[in-house]
Amino acid sequence: MGPRSLTKVNFISIESSRPKWASEAFHSYEKRFNNSLKINWIGLKPPKRDRNYNIPDIVEREKELLTSRIKKDDFVITLDKDGENLDTENFKLKFEQWTSYSKNISFIVGGPDGLSPKLITDSNFCMSLSKLTFPHSMVPIIAIEQLYRVWSMTQNHPYHK
Repeated sequence: MGPRSLTKVNFISIESSRPKWASEAFHSYEKRFNNSLKINWIGLKPPKRDRNYNIPDIVEREKELLTSRIKKDDFVITLDKDGENLDTENFKLKFEQWTSYSKNISFIVGGPDGLSPKLITDSNFCMSLSKLTFPHSMVPIIAIEQLYRVWSMTQNHPYHK
């Protein structure tokens, strides 16, 4: 068996701004992965909202922004509070499946009004990090920490212990 090829993992999110602490926290996990994974956090500016904005219209416009950054062969995971809840062991099993399906994985984080139902339906998997609502700048950090945890399990690294 030859060397495993590089897996690219993108966190694609709608975000107005990214605090310095969030970038630093994300980067602290990003640099822990070995060369088998390339991690990227892609932030997309949300459409302008006025006082009387139309939620379905904004969510649709955000869907277009998000899908413009998804590559054809990506395995797409939408993050939504109503998605499937996984414990760490099941997340590890899913991660191993996902990396066997595709060398590109994209985690999708919607804006403050959530994700388009069509984007969720069209994704390969819809996952919930929690039933709680988190600030948008924290979601990629929580997700990358959990990804690092399951990846470290696949590497027999003691981080999970």
